[in-house]
Amino acid sequence: MKKYEIVKEVYSPCAPDTCEITEQEVENPEAYVREMFKSDKSAEFSITEKDGAVIIEVVCEAAQRHRYTFSEI
Repeated sequence: MKKYEIVKEVYSPCAPDTCEITEQEVENPEAYVREMFKSDKSAEFSITEKDGAVIIEVVCEAAQRHRYTFSEI
């Protein structure tokens, strides 16, 4: 497993935006995020890489958007 700094940002049209930063060991960033949204059938995933970081964006119902940025440490 690799250790990552994970920045979780949540953008919601009905509530204030939030940001949370954690450090965690994760085998696969994509599988980690998909597991969190496995019960949300409306979730749409987008995965990109920028400057060595893996960025996973998830759009859910009501236009709520989650962005997870995984930077290896």
